[in-house]
Amino acid sequence: MKKTLYQDLWEGAAGMEPAVALRCGDQSLTFAAFFLEILRAEAGLRALGVQSGDLVTILSLNTPEAVIAFYAIDRIGAVANWVDMKLSPAEVEFYLTRAKSKVVLVLELIFQKVYANRGHAPAEHFVVLPLAPYLTPELGRKLRVGVWEGEKGPGCVSWKEFLQDTGESVPESARWEEPVAITYTGGTTGPAKGVMLSRRAFRASLEQYTQVGTMYGRGGATLVLLPLFSAFGLCQCVHVPLCLGMTIILYPMFRPEQLGEMLRRYRPEQVSGTTSYWQLLLQDPWADQADLSFLQVPRCGGDAMTAAMERRINDFLAQRGCPARLIKEYGMSEVAGIVCVSYGDWEAGDVGRPLPGCRIIAVDPETGAACPPEGQGELIIQSNTVMNGYYGVPEADAEVLRPGPDGTLWVWTKDLGHQTADGRIVVTGRKKRMISRNGFKIFPSVIEECLLQEDQVEACAVVGGRNSRGETVPVAHIVPQPGTDQETLERALRLRAKQALNTYLIPGMYCFWSRLPYTERGKLDYRKLEESQNTKP
Repeated sequence: MKKTLYQDLWEGAAGMEPAVALRCGDQSLTFAAFFLEILRAEAGLRALGVQSGDLVTILSLNTPEAVIAFYAIDRIGAVANWVDMKLSPAEVEFYLTRAKSKVVLVLELIFQKVYANRGHAPAEHFVVLPLAPYLTPELGRKLRVGVWEGEKGPGCVSWKEFLQDTGESVPESARWEEPVAITYTGGTTGPAKGVMLSRRAFRASLEQYTQVGTMYGRGGATLVLLPLFSAFGLCQCVHVPLCLGMTIILYPMFRPEQLGEMLRRYRPEQVSGTTSYWQLLLQDPWADQADLSFLQVPRCGGDAMTAAMERRINDFLAQRGCPARLIKEYGMSEVAGIVCVSYGDWEAGDVGRPLPGCRIIAVDPETGAACPPEGQGELIIQSNTVMNGYYGVPEADAEVLRPGPDGTLWVWTKDLGHQTADGRIVVTGRKKRMISRNGFKIFPSVIEECLLQEDQVEACAVVGGRNSRGETVPVAHIVPQPGTDQETLERALRLRAKQALNTYLIPGMYCFWSRLPYTERGKLDYRKLEESQNTKP
């Protein structure tokens, strides 16, 4: 049956009305109060003229108001246009104009930037989402929250002023295949593109996770660290857990190195993080002696992880009482987030198995022919969670949505990997990360796996660079264990590489970091690694 996302949430959380649905800072909202706030926000949007099919732009961190607004927009049949609030002043007018949004929901932290740079965008109403209730007074003063009202103009209202008494509205459920949300790609290979996702995609993901049972489920709490403007964050970190009757814990100002602090504060049964978050937990002094027995479902997705790092993290968790291994998750924005999860049997180095209703195979990137089991190729995906296309740039659809070896439409991921004989998926890396050295193709993960065997290496990433002769070589970026002598470690790494790797795989340079750079989505920032000048021959 075709339903709104709100109806799926209502049915999934039936009987949980007194339980906490949203928690943020010291604030919490029960499911009963959550449903009421959604209806009040819906009435507020309707009062501003929002109708079915309209785009409502949201620029916010992870706050309860942003989640409430999403379901209110869904009830109307409108589209939530999730824009990364860290856009530059020059980009504000572009994004608002392209969306043709008459209503913009903007976090108070960036209200002045958005309102002052709206230019000739058609936006008529700005609803300012609060941040101050979720911050310490000290941090609030530092960020100057609560001062936006001195800068407001016509059409600007606070969230409190925006909410209206509920009416007798009926959810608009006819728009099943049309977009309900637009989330944006990471923009690591060019300008960020808006991925249009339908109710069909969200429902399919909910059904897939319900069937495999990898989430903690009813009555548990999940810590949400991925941003709501990402497909993974919105669908599998917020919508699916809420529909399963879970509490979602939001933290608007999260930084990757704060995972330990969040675990200590909230003690959630479930956490969704990227590879980098778990790597940084290894360096957290608190986690060294922590009791993690409360953590039942540690989830990891969004970036590649070597088998060596996975074993290291799993050992770390087990030694601190965590009863479960990392649940690895793989996917992309164009398929509404996750389509491959660790369930059944899995091993270190793979990303699990395709979810029910999903197909993932490897094909030859040049010919498009299917690769045999264990054969390396580009991974392509079929799933009923597939996007509708890219918003405003339909010509870009054909770059990703292309016929596969059977002649039907597949999503071409630009990820390299293979399928094992027993159906598990192994991701080797991105096509763009493959290094060509004197005609040899180099997969960085092979080198990373080797270097991580050295006990004094905390983290490692390999990218292409040029040596003093201008030749392309692998460059190893290393985070040493605290107290490690870098020169001694470099000699050990060079010796290990010489003994374990083919000549063309041996790094030409080693760079040392106290911490690798990360993007706002918690992924390794390979651009910064490639652009960094702290290299030596």
